Amino acid sequence: MISKRVFTNADNDNYARLATYIADAGPAGEKCLMNWCEGMLGGEDYAEGIAEAKDVQARNTRAASKTYHLVISFRPEDEEKLTPEVFKTIEARFASALGYTDHQRHCGVHKNTANLHMHVAYNMIHPEKYTCHKEFRDFWIRDRVCRAVEREFGLTVDHGIEQSSSDRSRVNEKARQVEAHTGQQSFDSYAKAHREEILHSLEAATSWQDIHAALATRGMEIKPHGNGLSIKDRHSKKATHAIKASALDRSLSLKKLKARFGAYQPPHDLDRVKELSRYTAEPLHRSPERGQLFTEYKAGIEARKATLQTVKDREDAALAAIRAEWAAKRQELERKNIAKKNLRRLLQIARKHEAEALAIARLSFQEPRRAVRQEIPFTSWNGFLQYKAGQGNEIALAVLRSRKEIVEPEQAALAKDWSRHGQERAEYVVRERAVLEMGGISGKAKIRLQAVLRMEQVLQQNRLGVTECQHHVDRKGTVIFSLQGGARIRDNGEDVLFSAGSESAKQAALAYARKKWGKNLELFGNKIMKTAQRERISPER
Repeated sequence: MISKRVFTNADNDNYARLATYIADAGPAGEKCLMNWCEGMLGGEDYAEGIAEAKDVQARNTRAASKTYHLVISFRPEDEEKLTPEVFKTIEARFASALGYTDHQRHCGVHKNTANLHMHVAYNMIHPEKYTCHKEFRDFWIRDRVCRAVEREFGLTVDHGIEQSSSDRSRVNEKARQVEAHTGQQSFDSYAKAHREEILHSLEAATSWQDIHAALATRGMEIKPHGNGLSIKDRHSKKATHAIKASALDRSLSLKKLKARFGAYQPPHDLDRVKELSRYTAEPLHRSPERGQLFTEYKAGIEARKATLQTVKDREDAALAAIRAEWAAKRQELERKNIAKKNLRRLLQIARKHEAEALAIARLSFQEPRRAVRQEIPFTSWNGFLQYKAGQGNEIALAVLRSRKEIVEPEQAALAKDWSRHGQERAEYVVRERAVLEMGGISGKAKIRLQAVLRMEQVLQQNRLGVTECQHHVDRKGTVIFSLQGGARIRDNGEDVLFSAGSESAKQAALAYARKKWGKNLELFGNKIMKTAQRERISPER
């Protein structure tokens, strides 16, 4: 068995969404073998447990990430030994080792891939102290638990970190996951494959230029990064095409290289260096039949990229033409002798017409993109092999099986339907423009109607767990939205306030404010204000 932690950006940290996915509560509902929750004060009800965990997370306003997503994968030959009681015992072992025994968690076993695997969502916030618990270098802890559980239940023993801890050339965890999902060599693996020759060149080096030349022969370069150095692919700007220099060897650390050659010197005259090889993400499968298939895969990927880029270029040109057209119309209005109040209203209506035209134009380009993705549905070598094998290609199936460690990709959430998103946006701007062009109502009334439309769109598009709300306007003109559960959001025109202690109200208020003012926001407690200085709101604030 093997385990991994699935890292998520703080902006996408959503315990409720992950727990719902673990229970397979989506439209298919076929992948989940069993699910349960632990550590809940309200009992074993799964849905109530999600609400309870969200309430606990809302009590901690400082932690950026509050959810730990653990995946444990089992070998097919061990399925007969894995009973529901064993699954729960294994989860309890991990919870104890990681320090989450007293924490809330939702668990589920999925059967939709070749290997049974268990998902666990740990609430990192303690249910009583409201402090955030994190384990340092948790991969060592998980590896020890895997080996102990294998011995305890007689499961097949996998090679772990302890068996290869002395091997400096082993691929790190993230690179290993990339290789497992794509079936192609990672940059980390490529760099470490040439480690010995790089170190041999380093022994004879007398300056920084010698190091630069040695790395350039393999299509790599060394550059400052943060407080140290990184080795990167000279021919790519992708973040995954780089590793920490000291991860390749300790002698390549900034401190040791500065001691030998002085302060870092950038490279020059590298064009004269003959390049012997470069990183090309070669397939890891060893089958002799892979050559023709890999050529077909590369041609498909290049065609997909080129077609999508063509669609993007056409879209950019169409949007630029629309913006230029409406900019000219606004300038024409400004040159006319119109009262300022009327001019401001006409300009506002013109901007809504422009937004409507842009939304409709964007929507028209979703169908070509969808057609390309249907025609060429794969984005990785593994995906291509699975696609061809699904069409009955026995060679692709043999190549796919030529590598033993295959991890089938699994999405933690359904892919976003961009065509539906574009349709919603187009409908919204049409309604918003219609409000501005209404006759017989005051300007303040139009602003209130726009606020209601804005909140409807926020609840529709952001999937915040709140599907509807009620609204009313007080005597001061403040639009008050009452959400499910009793939380409220107030828009008085100058700022937006939300119920303190309600995470759903906070997220809805932030989305509402961004739709109203853009990204120029500032958060003070439970008040959101527009600021002249651009500042992204971090989850800690």
